[in-house]
Amino acid sequence: MAARVEHWFNRRYGLNRRDVFLIRTKTGWQVLGRAGGADGREVTHYFDHEADARRMLQRMLAAVPSELSDWAKMTQIRRR
Repeated sequence: MAARVEHWFNRRYGLNRRDVFLIRTKTGWQVLGRAGGADGREVTHYFDHEADARRMLQRMLAAVPSELSDWAKMTQIRRR
């Protein structure tokens, strides 16, 4: 089972939306980048070590043009 560790969102919607996810799996780590919202293009990178995955996460955040990079770290809402 995979668990989302972090989700970053660039505070835009539609075609300018960018999301980057850090995901922990049974066998390692994934960094998933999405451009254009839920139905947009996705790319996933796979890693054995968390440190390598976090470096990729930072590279993906830095790769977005500055006019679209008002990043916010999303938090999960836990229901009681």
